[in-house]
Amino acid sequence: MSDPKNPFVHSLTLSSIQLVKVCVLSVTLLPIRLLIALICLTLATILAVVGLKGLEKGDIDKRPFTGWRLAVRNVICYILRFMFFCSGFSVTIVGKQASPEDAPILAVAPHSSFFDALAVCVMGAPSVVAKAETSSIPFWGSLIKYTQPVLVHRLDTNSRLNTIKQITERSEGRGWQQVQIFPEGTCTNRSCLITFRLGAFYPGVAVQPVLLKWDNMTDCVTWTWEGIEAWRIIVYTLSQFYTNLTIEYLPPYNPTKEEVQDPKLFAANIRAVMADRLGVTTTDCNYLDYLRIEKSRTLVKKVQKLQRKMLMPLIEATSEEKQLTVNMDLLGERLGVAQDLSELSVVEELCGKVDLRNLRLVTLLATEEDALETFLAQTFIMYNPELGPDKVSSESLEGVLSTVMLLNQKEAKEAVVNMSKGEDDLVVDKKDLADFLLNKKPNYVKVLRCWEGVDLLTAAGMGDLLAMSASLTKEMNRRMEKVAESGSNLLSAGKEVVSDVSATITASRDKVTDVLSSAVTSLHKRTGSGNIGSKSETSDNKKLD
Repeated sequence: MSDPKNPFVHSLTLSSIQLVKVCVLSVTLLPIRLLIALICLTLATILAVVGLKGLEKGDIDKRPFTGWRLAVRNVICYILRFMFFCSGFSVTIVGKQASPEDAPILAVAPHSSFFDALAVCVMGAPSVVAKAETSSIPFWGSLIKYTQPVLVHRLDTNSRLNTIKQITERSEGRGWQQVQIFPEGTCTNRSCLITFRLGAFYPGVAVQPVLLKWDNMTDCVTWTWEGIEAWRIIVYTLSQFYTNLTIEYLPPYNPTKEEVQDPKLFAANIRAVMADRLGVTTTDCNYLDYLRIEKSRTLVKKVQKLQRKMLMPLIEATSEEKQLTVNMDLLGERLGVAQDLSELSVVEELCGKVDLRNLRLVTLLATEEDALETFLAQTFIMYNPELGPDKVSSESLEGVLSTVMLLNQKEAKEAVVNMSKGEDDLVVDKKDLADFLLNKKPNYVKVLRCWEGVDLLTAAGMGDLLAMSASLTKEMNRRMEKVAESGSNLLSAGKEVVSDVSATITASRDKVTDVLSSAVTSLHKRTGSGNIGSKSETSDNKKLD
């Protein structure tokens, strides 16, 4: 099952029957399939290495393969298709693949698994657009290079322009095989189509949409940012009797003049056609959202490190009673740490030079239960309070989105324009911000959720711990003195009680003796017998003694 609101999440729960089947086939069928796959990959890799022999690094991109190198590529495709067949994969083809002249570019979606490589083999190994890191993967690296790929260096700012240039040259050149691209740019759970990257649409040439459908009762193939590990996917998938894949070729899409001039419109229209055919929705999320999530988690760790160095909780250091505009030269004094402390860099990263409101905001996100509700409430309280509790200026919101949501300046501005009535509207309403985050950019909310459960109140530094320890020791000493004093008083009171009891017993004994003596005297007087009384008195005195 998958979260329909998040295309980057996939979870798999196997039924009891499926578990039994996986357990049985993983020790019987799986080893055989893995052995065949290893043999096929080794053979294909050897052929690819031989085919690349004698070529310099730049030669791969200069001209299309011909002659024996082209024949080797076709043989590699057949070997890999045989490997997938032996691994239980069954392919159904709907429609017809267009020629390079009719559609120089193939846009394949949805991209949900590394097993989508099977579609590349079926399509005759077109030039794939892939991450540069894939070319160094064991076995697959050489095979990817042999497709004469367009490699994307995601962290290189110039890579985007170079990629567009290469795709354009190949789509307009003669003799090149088709360029095949997964326009989503990452794997999803196929619940919707995410924003298409624009590389395939800048050339303004015909594009053939290609749909991939994994029609299986148990979805073992999907590989997303949040989901089961790659090795489990391999084990579960190869422990099925068969795995179905349908490849559907839609008619080539020829762009209009407006679409040629506007690649965003071109990409959006092709995505709409593919989504309609698949029967799914579209969303504005893309893989960059998850890069922000990872960066946000790093930011959380930096704030935690700062808190451990401080002598007071951040929630107290940034309280509303204190001035949130501070000179950075006095920041260390304000937070109770050394001015040259390296951990202070996170404050400048969040707040710039003088404004601590962003630090206050992320601290509140960490201490409250619901980060989204806190963000919506505090953003409109802390920034532009003069506009009221439900409005914030576009400029302030852009700054918050840049630092807390980790958007770049262009993305933050576009987001604010989408939330407001247009570029000329200088104010954003709270309900528009909530609607934008919940319905259009759900992964922005996940960036906020990274702060949930970060207990900065208990992440006290050593100074706090020492102060707490000293306070506790002092309190314990005070209580021990009180107990000792109470014990001394109790002992004195006990002695007094014992003395009183002893005196009472002595007095009682004297009284009893007096009473007995009086009773005997009275008896002698009543009998009137002197001798007898004398003997009796002597006898009685002996008894008393």
